[in-house]
Amino acid sequence: MPKKQPKNYNIAIMQPDEIGALRNLVKEFVTKINSVDNEIELLKGDRKEIIEEYTDKLDMKTLQAALKVTKIQNEVAHRDTFDLFLEALNEGNEAS
Repeated sequence: MPKKQPKNYNIAIMQPDEIGALRNLVKEFVTKINSVDNEIELLKGDRKEIIEEYTDKLDMKTLQAALKVTKIQNEVAHRDTFDLFLEALNEGNEAS
């Protein structure tokens, strides 16, 4: 997700200054954040269950390392240069 540009205004001036309105806005914010946090915890539990389900079927440690490598490869802007670096590094590892 791209970073948001800094605001050119003071948000504190724009927020409600009446305590009732501010309290309602803060409660709304906290409710939404708590909802997202609860969903994250549920998803973490689901993820753990999936990993446990496949632990006896796959080498999970190696698979997770491969998934990390794949994610990095997909994020690289200059894939051809990245591949050259990998080749150079792998040649150095084969010599040792």
